[in-house]
Amino acid sequence: MKELLKELAVRILRTLEDNGYEAYFVGGCVRDWLLGRTVHDIDICTNAHPGDVMRLFPDHVPTGLQHGTVSVRLDGQMFEVTTYRVEGTYEDYRRPKEVRFVSDLHLDLERRDFTINAMAMDRFDRLRDPFGGRDDLRDRLIRAVGTAERRFREDALRLLRAVRFAAQLDFSIEPVTLAAMEQTAPLLSHIAAERIREELHKIVDSAAPQKGIGLIVQTGLAGFSPLLDRLFRTSHEQAWRLVHLGTLNQKWALLMYAARFDPQEARTLCLQLRMSKREAEAIAQFVGLLAALRPDWDEPRDVEWGRLLLQAGWPVCMETDNLLQACWWKRKDRRSSRSLIAAYESMPVRSLRELAVTGRDLQAALERKPGEWIQRVLMHLLEQTALHGLPNTPEALVEEARREVARHEH
Repeated sequence: MKELLKELAVRILRTLEDNGYEAYFVGGCVRDWLLGRTVHDIDICTNAHPGDVMRLFPDHVPTGLQHGTVSVRLDGQMFEVTTYRVEGTYEDYRRPKEVRFVSDLHLDLERRDFTINAMAMDRFDRLRDPFGGRDDLRDRLIRAVGTAERRFREDALRLLRAVRFAAQLDFSIEPVTLAAMEQTAPLLSHIAAERIREELHKIVDSAAPQKGIGLIVQTGLAGFSPLLDRLFRTSHEQAWRLVHLGTLNQKWALLMYAARFDPQEARTLCLQLRMSKREAEAIAQFVGLLAALRPDWDEPRDVEWGRLLLQAGWPVCMETDNLLQACWWKRKDRRSSRSLIAAYESMPVRSLRELAVTGRDLQAALERKPGEWIQRVLMHLLEQTALHGLPNTPEALVEEARREVARHEH
């Protein structure tokens, strides 16, 4: 599939060249080809202006004409084709006030963020590498193009992008670039929370999250948010465990448990980062469950799953067990996984729907008005039936409900 994608893109380069223009692969796809990584998106740069690109490729989407970008569709695949450009003064530490199209590839490459992203390759795989990106790939270094502090003042999100590339590729950050990151770290306060969240997601979900979080702590990049700063400073020693978890919600929850967050602090930080309410509630729930279970690092023990299964359900308990396995990774023995399965399979009932009575049945049998007592009594009946041997028959359940109401009243 990756070769097919490149062959399609070569057709775009050939068409541009056949019509008198230059065209190159550029940026991340070149970096990843040189590293032998899978390439999902191919970007192309050219000295053809957007109008020329649209004329040559009728099946297109004018995705970013003000920045010189046209998305060309070939056989159902989209390729971004962008005119060589230089950028004017940046505003709000994020976007250039204006762009100007140029005819020189070198000028286009020198505006880019890092040397490993400032390489171009023609359709014969010949490299244009004016800033030593290939050497930095060999040496496993993230280095800013040109003056590092200027690059970060132009676009402060590059601070987190540097960390993200280091974490995804397990690279180091070159010392001058790292010093400039420490110097310009406060500029992240100007960046939208949604942009920060997406970079942090990629760092937390990377191949070397402990490296990424360690770099954030070292450079003070989370200083714009005291809660986020506390999270990373307190949890980074346990961040290596994240690679053993499957979902972002689990990964954030483990960091928050390591930082001794309570569910409300977890919820607050998630909402600060503009996560959805569903994500925030899921992460806060995991944090609460871990706080209740209080696993010690790499000290596995038995877990009583019965009540948790009834309260949280099978899917949440399975994910919680995944979190426990990460907490116990160096000595994990799967004891809790086996006991979870055994507890679930041994339950005669697992949900309120399976009880032989409903809330209406209880209301009629006990001749009581509707109220919060119904849900409370149903949950009591579920626990007694699932875990303590109460027969799941209408007669036994009504009788136990009568006793529970009387206990609660007296």
